[in-house]
Amino acid sequence: MIVLSEADIRALVDPAEAVALAAEAFRLTAAGHGEALRGDLRADDPRRGCLLLTGSAGPQTLTIKSNVHAYPDGPDAPRHWASLLTLWDWSRAEPRALISAGLFNEHRTAAGFAAGIDRLAAPAAATATLFGAGRSAPLTALYLKIARPSLTRLHLVGRSPQRLAALAATLAGEPALADVELVTDATPAEAVAASEIVVTVTTSEEPVFPGKAVRPGACIVLGGANHPGAREADDDLIRRADIYLDARKDAFAKAGDLVRAQASGALDPARIRGEIGALPERALPFSPGADVMVFKSMGLPLQDVLLADALVTKALARGLGTPVDLQGAP
Repeated sequence: MIVLSEADIRALVDPAEAVALAAEAFRLTAAGHGEALRGDLRADDPRRGCLLLTGSAGPQTLTIKSNVHAYPDGPDAPRHWASLLTLWDWSRAEPRALISAGLFNEHRTAAGFAAGIDRLAAPAAATATLFGAGRSAPLTALYLKIARPSLTRLHLVGRSPQRLAALAATLAGEPALADVELVTDATPAEAVAASEIVVTVTTSEEPVFPGKAVRPGACIVLGGANHPGAREADDDLIRRADIYLDARKDAFAKAGDLVRAQASGALDPARIRGEIGALPERALPFSPGADVMVFKSMGLPLQDVLLADALVTKALARGLGTPVDLQGAP
């Protein structure tokens, strides 16, 4: 078995390959392939939690990922978070790799957004908005540019001016974004009115922009609000939207944007156009009354499986990672 550190992941990830693998995970899911299991454990006093994601693409490949968080400095202090992923040869019950999965998760998630944008957004989209200035934001911006090289303006919107300024400074130093104008002074309504693509990566419990302000024809990727009580999109947006999912399973149990819109009556079931991996190439024509497209991204265990397998294969070929003998042989 080998251990892959964050530095190993940084050396191994090819973003274009990650997007292609995410698209393949969507395709396999829509075709009914792969297996997945999700578990969620939470506790209070002290506040802590664990999300367990297990996935398989067949009898020889299994991933088990644990995302663990805690608040050691008190419930109102910043959250501490870490993630580990184990890749197995399931047919032999042998572990192949243990992966430090912080950076892995950020690439996997952003690549999924990009694969959705590839299918849904205008081919020559030039203007986008990114909501959120947390740890997922920098790679989300980079993958936006990968999905749409035509991008020339990116609005950045966040609740904390300090974090937003730090994000803008980070992105300004990225060579891949050298030709992209970064805008930080637009209101949420102004930003979405100007944008062909909108991506949300927030922990917000309430909508982060007014749905009525969104530009007709826009593609909106909702990447946060992944529990039933949270939402990033308001009812006005849902009433306008054709909605695509990465997977139907658990969407109405976990995706607050859908759960709360369904409870309010804003969600027309006919507007759920299906799993994005079932699309042959581009988005379907708009449903009657719809004029925007929403991709609700929950993330798929199959994305973990395919990306982990690809990275471990490359690591072995390049001599990266730290070998570990679990049997303790000399």
